Amino acid sequence: MNLFAVLFDFDGTLFFGTTDINYYVINKALTEMGLPSITREIANSTVGDKLIDVSKKLLHTENEAAARDFMRRLICYTPEAIETIAVIEPDCIHMLETLNRHAPLAICSNAEKEYLDLLLKKFNLEQYFQFIWHRKNGFDKKMAVLELKSILKAEKTIMVGDRAEDISAGKANQCITVAIQNDFGARDALGADFNVRNHLEMESIIMQILHEKR
Repeated sequence: MNLFAVLFDFDGTLFFGTTDINYYVINKALTEMGLPSITREIANSTVGDKLIDVSKKLLHTENEAAARDFMRRLICYTPEAIETIAVIEPDCIHMLETLNRHAPLAICSNAEKEYLDLLLKKFNLEQYFQFIWHRKNGFDKKMAVLELKSILKAEKTIMVGDRAEDISAGKANQCITVAIQNDFGARDALGADFNVRNHLEMESIIMQILHEKR
């Protein structure tokens, strides 16, 4: 059994470009439909939501067919957006390379599988993770953390995220929690055991936890 495992949320935690991608694909789809563009602030408010809910919100409709047509357009433009504008922070890669030598790592994300797979492949991130959890029907973040703890067979678990949901899911499963507080995330992850502002601080704090708790 591993002593420690580290679980990471993805958007806003490891990857800071989600708002850029949402802004790109949403406005592409809206322009295609002859509708006005949205602001980055509105794009940021869609991070972490289900695509069908985003579609209904932006179109101001409960019409399922219209929302699904818009969702199809968003999905269609996503590979183009990822290829064109997505970048990963070098400090994130350094952190994952370092931590991977000390504990098993996993992604615990609500993102759609296709979206997550495209980003992981582009940045060659799969190599750092023993398990990648994406959105699954019937599972919330608390249930996902519980499943990952069982899969990774660790005595202790660190949950790292940028949203209140990440921290509450970690605490509900007796995890040590680390919240990243910066301009890319939601900044509502209050009450974590540790707070960091960037990947350098994240790496330092997690390494400190790994060494102090042994």
